[in-house]
Amino acid sequence: MPSINLLLAIAESKQDVVAILLPPLIKLDLPRSLVDLLSVEISKLTPEERSPERYSILDSILQTVEALSVIDDYSQEICSNKELFQLLVQLIKHPDKAEFANSCVTASVLTANILTDATDLALEISQDTPFLQGLLGVFPFASDDIEARSAIWSILARLLVRIQKTDPSKLHQHVSVLTSKSEVVEDELLICNVDDSSEDHRSSTKLTARTFALNGIVEILSRWRTLDDHMKGALSMEGCYVNEGDVDKMLHYCCKYTNK
Repeated sequence: MPSINLLLAIAESKQDVVAILLPPLIKLDLPRSLVDLLSVEISKLTPEERSPERYSILDSILQTVEALSVIDDYSQEICSNKELFQLLVQLIKHPDKAEFANSCVTASVLTANILTDATDLALEISQDTPFLQGLLGVFPFASDDIEARSAIWSILARLLVRIQKTDPSKLHQHVSVLTSKSEVVEDELLICNVDDSSEDHRSSTKLTARTFALNGIVEILSRWRTLDDHMKGALSMEGCYVNEGDVDKMLHYCCKYTNK
């Protein structure tokens, strides 16, 4: 099997080059090999085994898989790989992203690509609050990448619409996560405000995904506000503290941006 950098170069080549070089590699089960390599690299992200020299390898693997995920002949095989999806979720949930931030950004883009083709997977992670927290935590590392930030908004839009808003406990947990990342979301919206000065950007699907996601946040926060004070207090005592002032502030600026 060629080196990972060579594989990435092939996957990102012109269509005629891809058509010649990729099929033999696919017959050698390239997708399976990439997932195995990814699994090994992610398993080494523990404090005991973490090695900065390996971060570039992790990123190259993810970029190669991402490149394959947007090639028509191979996207289905990539997007239907359950183990790959679970590895991406694991990476996005990692609490220490700063050292391998680029990989987390790439993982978010790849996750968005997968959810476009495999929408049922969104339900599986819609109740996973650590994933929601991890995903929001990727925003600061993607501040200069419009496509990556759009991918994150796309994932959020798919998740938030599936959250069980009628369950007070689950609703409270999600509000706790959202408000804990309220400054991150507000900073991201300020960046979006600059992006939206471009007419092309305003007319794109990027804006639609963000609007759907913001509407989802508004609905969740608004439903939480309808809970009685006793229930809110009891749920906060269970370990998921929510500050009502933070909810009001986040609700205000999310409504502001959805009404623009």
